[in-house]
Amino acid sequence: MTRSYPPVVEIYGAEYGYERILKDDFFSVNVLYRNQKGERYVLKLSDFRFVLGWLFRPLTGWISRREYRIYQMVSDLPGIPALGPRYGKRGYFHRFIEGHTLHEIERRIQEQFKVVVGDPAMATYATTLAPDFFDQLRGIVQAVHRRRIFYADLNKRGNIICSTEGKPYLIDFQICLPVPVRQGWVGALTEKMFQRLIREDLYHLYKHKHTFQPQSLSENERQLAKRSDLNRRYHRYLWR
Repeated sequence: MTRSYPPVVEIYGAEYGYERILKDDFFSVNVLYRNQKGERYVLKLSDFRFVLGWLFRPLTGWISRREYRIYQMVSDLPGIPALGPRYGKRGYFHRFIEGHTLHEIERRIQEQFKVVVGDPAMATYATTLAPDFFDQLRGIVQAVHRRRIFYADLNKRGNIICSTEGKPYLIDFQICLPVPVRQGWVGALTEKMFQRLIREDLYHLYKHKHTFQPQSLSENERQLAKRSDLNRRYHRYLWR
């Protein structure tokens, strides 16, 4: 199914023209727009890419609204791109961060130096990441957790950006899970579940650090980078 997006959009009274597609996957398309001052916004438009996918647009509208509400809960945090306005029923804007995702950095290293994922030599070439990059990223993730949100998608290196200034940014809140505080035995059970989910986010964070900066891992971080029982179970379920 061919997706459509506007050639020109208006954001806060300023006109932005289409520049390029950033990402086009099964669930959404991310389109970059730029104004005459060089300011850029990303339009994330939720849309299923399959035959008759348009029949599910009420669902994609709900997905987009849900993600926007979660984004609003963390939009004031450092390391989260500034949130823009809604676009129609299935889209919203956020500021574009100039830089590269960890996935792009990994691919560049693989292509340039002929190393594969998991090769310890990869860390030798990851010169674009500051020594404290993952410490900064941990601060962002922990701030999201303090808002009672399980990020859930930290395994995707395409969701982590290293800006041109070397700062980490976190994008894509589509499958995040807000976990409200509850009282009584339900609250105790919910809190136990939330703490285990937090552990899963940290697992993926330190797996990335193990890939790019294994020499900087502390012993505690090495332990956190080991697959938990919960992670093993849902990994087997997803891939069996």
